[in-house]
Amino acid sequence: MKEEIRGSAFSAQEEIKLFKKAKDVTWRFNGNRVQFEFNEDTAGSLKQIDWSIEHGKTGYGRELIAETLTNILKQSKLIRIADTSDGGWDTVKLYESNPVASDNEDEAKINIAEKKQ
Repeated sequence: MKEEIRGSAFSAQEEIKLFKKAKDVTWRFNGNRVQFEFNEDTAGSLKQIDWSIEHGKTGYGRELIAETLTNILKQSKLIRIADTSDGGWDTVKLYESNPVASDNEDEAKINIAEKKQ
């Protein structure tokens, strides 16, 4: 129990550090900011996975691994969309905010996002 509380306190301290660090940075390119934030989130997940293994919480660790893998695959998809679109990350932003289409209708979502630019 103490270890869980200590782990939670450590996590909260890390979040505060990341927030302060990200707030102080001025990004020249939006894509760099997006990738930086993704990398920070992934690093946080890896720390949680390490903690779960260390404390014998294998079920929780497996959940985190699956979630992290899903996030990596999603980020790769978004990078491909940004790279192939004239609108770049603006298209991705519109694509992600469009609740009309399902994931099976990616092409339609991308087209809608690009038309809004």
